[in-house]
Amino acid sequence: MVHKQIIGLFVRNYTGVLQRVTSLFTRRGFNIDSLTVSPTNKEGYSRITVRILGDDEQLSQFINQMMKLNDVKKVEVLPESSSVISELIFIKVKINSEDRNKILTAASSYHASVVDLGETSATFRASGLPSEIDELVSRLEPFGIMELVRTGAIALHSGDECIADDLDID
Repeated sequence: MVHKQIIGLFVRNYTGVLQRVTSLFTRRGFNIDSLTVSPTNKEGYSRITVRILGDDEQLSQFINQMMKLNDVKKVEVLPESSSVISELIFIKVKINSEDRNKILTAASSYHASVVDLGETSATFRASGLPSEIDELVSRLEPFGIMELVRTGAIALHSGDECIADDLDID
């Protein structure tokens, strides 16, 4: 069964690593739905969080291929049920005096805060599960979305588990 899956990769942080990782996605026929990269608390290493569409067999093959890359130190699947997942969005919406309260109520129901207010627009910032961000976008669409940008999903295992545990980092 094909479904969205979030994968966390712990990789060496230097030029060309992201290109090598993403080219493997291309060769395996995976479409990247979301991609975020940032340095970690371990000097010289980055964390790549990728959300892809695939089935369990494809995912298993992909993880095996990914682990063959020298720059990749660890790969983990981050299931929604046992992970902390979030995404950030800025969304600019047309606003007028007639719909102002409706828009502000809709945005606040998703814990979105106003970060910029123009004469005919309001820009909101919100974070939450990707599904919650999708709902916010749907809720604000009827008012006229002028522009939006999303970070993509970031995720960590819930509880005490850590992707960098037991790594042989040289």
